[in-house]
Amino acid sequence: MTEQVESSKRPTGLLVVFILTVISASLSILQALGSLLAGPPDKAAMKEVQTELAKSMKVAKEIDSPFFIDYIEKMGIITSATIENFVLYHSLSFVFCGIGLAGAIMMFRGMKLGFHLYIVYSFLTLIQYYFITDASNIPLVLLITNGLISLLFIYLYSRHLSWMTSKELEV
Repeated sequence: MTEQVESSKRPTGLLVVFILTVISASLSILQALGSLLAGPPDKAAMKEVQTELAKSMKVAKEIDSPFFIDYIEKMGIITSATIENFVLYHSLSFVFCGIGLAGAIMMFRGMKLGFHLYIVYSFLTLIQYYFITDASNIPLVLLITNGLISLLFIYLYSRHLSWMTSKELEV
């Protein structure tokens, strides 16, 4: 009887990964919702972003770094595409992060279906920029970094799959 109680107890590692996911997804949802409610940035804000990008580009050219020059150019394109497709980008962000949050909650409740939702969320957030700009405009380092972080969290969640069951959603 004691073994059954121990095996049904929620793993501490799952709690830690869940808290990190809730913080990240919740902040992303709030940011997307806040952006949608506030509307696209005005011309002054856009000019400020362009000024910062120009300063960064100047530094990259001074140190003669083709990698940073390319990265800054592509981030400028992504920033412009995000502003041009403001509602689409932030709406997708809101929906994708909602899927991730739902998946994390389901895993926390012990449902394996949440793990699959979390994988979908990780993949969708990884390809989110493809909805607003051409693939050649997305820096590879951005995809690799985000992909590795997603894989790490998927791995950490997968360590607790044996604790989760295949039970369906409870009403």
